[in-house]
Amino acid sequence: MFVPALLLLIAGSVAAQSADPSASRVVETVMTETPAGEFVDGQLDWTDGVLIVTGEGVAPESISNAVQQRLLGFRAAKIDAYRKLLEVVGSVQVDARTTVSMSMVANDTIRATVEGLVRGATVLPGSRRQEEGVYLLDLQLRLLEGLSEAVLPDSLPSFDAVPAELPMADSVIVFVPDEPFTGLIVDARGTSLKPSLSPKIIDETGRVIYSATHVDRQFALRTGVVGYERELTSAAVNPRIGGEHAHPKVVAALRANGLYNSDAVVSRDTGTRIKMADSEGDFLTECRVIFVVGPRLEPAMDTTVTLLDTLMGTLPSDSLGIDTIDVGLIDTLDTESNLDLDH
Repeated sequence: MFVPALLLLIAGSVAAQSADPSASRVVETVMTETPAGEFVDGQLDWTDGVLIVTGEGVAPESISNAVQQRLLGFRAAKIDAYRKLLEVVGSVQVDARTTVSMSMVANDTIRATVEGLVRGATVLPGSRRQEEGVYLLDLQLRLLEGLSEAVLPDSLPSFDAVPAELPMADSVIVFVPDEPFTGLIVDARGTSLKPSLSPKIIDETGRVIYSATHVDRQFALRTGVVGYERELTSAAVNPRIGGEHAHPKVVAALRANGLYNSDAVVSRDTGTRIKMADSEGDFLTECRVIFVVGPRLEPAMDTTVTLLDTLMGTLPSDSLGIDTIDVGLIDTLDTESNLDLDH
């Protein structure tokens, strides 16, 4: 039967990722140019919410004592790392139109806060090393709480609810689950979407479906406005949306939007379905949202992804009104829908 085969494929894919959990992490290199013309870079891990830079230092040639050389070498590396971190943190995207450096220029309070956070950054445990006489260490800065609190917008008192009577344009077919959804997964693979601290979900008409201004600020500071993954199967069991007991709503993004391409655009119907699902699950307020980003795999490479893409793809999703995939509901979809899941 088709369904057991699918479940085995999903289980196998999840098991493979458990063996290499880093495969699904969203990590990018951020680079900036200093006023002196030097290029410095860092690693921005959006999945773990941390920015890491590497500092380099050498011990004075006049010091012959090995212990003193080590102490002074790592001290120089730490000073270099703090300098680099202050430069690189400015390149972090706040939202689709703003970076941290823009916020620092526009607001002296934000500048002072960010500079204080950089001074409080910590050395990554186990990162101290020596290579050919050069002392190196990694410095890490958490994106959540401190940095997010400095740059995220304040929450608004209310959010537009789904109207009691939907207009004809929003009258779509919706699969009603046996239990409320525990979170939302936006499949943005294949689009140009880039991570940011404060992304939005908007529909084709410009209606804001989800943003940092419409969530519980404490959740946004503690967990981030959204989480980021590279694999759909990892996102489906992410603790953010319920872990092994997750019951997520999965939708497809049509494209990215904004100057820095960090906002996800969905169809009008999909936007309405998200709001309808949230009215039952109340997951948006608690930031139980994950964006899956990166390239979309070729269908022949992963049968599980092929099936999910077939059911969730932009054209089928919008035309059939099906934008939700849940492993626990596959039997229902197989027996109660008119879809031929083998094609």
